[in-house]
Amino acid sequence: MAKRKQLILAFLLSGTIASVLYTAFHMSYTNSTQNTSSLDNVATQISTHNAVTKAQSKSTQWVKTQKKNKVPPTRKSTPKVRPKLRGYVMPESPLQFSDIEDNFISQNELAFEKMPNISLFARMPATTKYKKRYFCILLRSISLFWAVDFGPLVLVLDDESKEDHKLGDKLLKNQQLIPINIKIKYEKLPKDKSVLSFAGSPKSPNYNRQLWSSFFNDLYVDTKIIAWMDTDSTLITPVTTFDIFDGKKIRVIGQDKFSIGWVRSWGITTELALGLPQVADFMVYFPVFIWTDTYRNCREFILKRFKTTNFETAFKQIYHTGHANFISPVSVVLSYAWYFERDRYDWHFELLDDLKTYNKRLPEKYKLTEEYTRPFYLTALHATYDGNYMKQGYCLTYQVTGDRVKGCKKFENTSHTPLFYFGYGPYTYCLGKEKERICKTLLAKHYTFVAKHYASGKRKRPNIAHLKTIESLAQKIGNVTCSEMKYTADIFKGVQQGPILSS
Repeated sequence: MAKRKQLILAFLLSGTIASVLYTAFHMSYTNSTQNTSSLDNVATQISTHNAVTKAQSKSTQWVKTQKKNKVPPTRKSTPKVRPKLRGYVMPESPLQFSDIEDNFISQNELAFEKMPNISLFARMPATTKYKKRYFCILLRSISLFWAVDFGPLVLVLDDESKEDHKLGDKLLKNQQLIPINIKIKYEKLPKDKSVLSFAGSPKSPNYNRQLWSSFFNDLYVDTKIIAWMDTDSTLITPVTTFDIFDGKKIRVIGQDKFSIGWVRSWGITTELALGLPQVADFMVYFPVFIWTDTYRNCREFILKRFKTTNFETAFKQIYHTGHANFISPVSVVLSYAWYFERDRYDWHFELLDDLKTYNKRLPEKYKLTEEYTRPFYLTALHATYDGNYMKQGYCLTYQVTGDRVKGCKKFENTSHTPLFYFGYGPYTYCLGKEKERICKTLLAKHYTFVAKHYASGKRKRPNIAHLKTIESLAQKIGNVTCSEMKYTADIFKGVQQGPILSS
């Protein structure tokens, strides 16, 4: 009995108890619904295993770094073994299209023709690893689910690299073959090379450059909004104006992930940067839509805080601290937006703690209220978590626009619940009957707007021919080969949707 009590206490101190409790409480409920979408459940378990492995690796590295620098962790470190299930999984059920008005859900969509232009934004070097990500993950999904009229894809490459310039030139020469407008920009190295390479850095200079560069995204676009994407993130459903805006406010999603080691580390650097606590983990969804001038405003605030005109100096004081060692630029920028530009954004937070407990970490004037805990969904995931979610989005798009596609029977009348699967879980957003109803209403609303967008004639439905074009360009331009999408054989074979583009 004593040993059992010790084990229970260890779990309570581990920082992952919320996931364990939700898993245990809802296990029987989840099992009872597995037959409604067995393929989704298998994909979820596989992606969960990948996420757990990744989480263990990063958390272990963070703990080792803290031990090396003799700085005590802010909370107990993450245990070596995490639960294999990610907590509550909302059961699949048919989409129920309705005009339900719910005060808990924002219903206002900015009209397509009044929407400000957006730059879909990615940053990478032209290495084999990143070229494969760019063509085989990012560009393939964009070709299916991004509306050309929303705005271009801006790709920022390394200015000093001949290979980067070669890739940029080839992409522009083959622009007519790519189903999205592409703009190529080049970034110079910081004048002080030690910004990227320094003793004790847990990341490579190339990775540090990506972090550094993320504070300057606004310098490479001429649109009012940036849709920030990782090169290994993949859209899994068509992006609509309803997904981006509530009225004229941009939607933002944050999560309580402070039980995870690297998120706590981000919290340290964010507070160093702003002098205010990190509000949430914002590195949980894609695309991350941000007003372009928010980047500049955040940068200028940091410069004033550190009493310098040189961002290299400020960045080193934030990131080269010797005890935090990790930084999340998106969490810095959006925490700044919460404190100083809150009215420009529509905020949605998923909390593991109750509101009163969570608010203890925030200053008095900046605490969350119930309205900010409304659920909302994502439209893209890291490819690690993709499973068959992209296929499901494709199938549902054709279903709600009045057609059936070969190979889509498994997904007919499902509600695409993975749109609420934010990275590494646990998933609590739709926990409970009321929030589950709200989540399903939101998913129905999303696909209502998907149908509305395509019915308007302003955008074309996903065209599988574009995938073949991107795969061909990957070999021709990038000298990389994309692995066949798992669902290509059973869903796309024999489906004619227009000629394949060719050079």
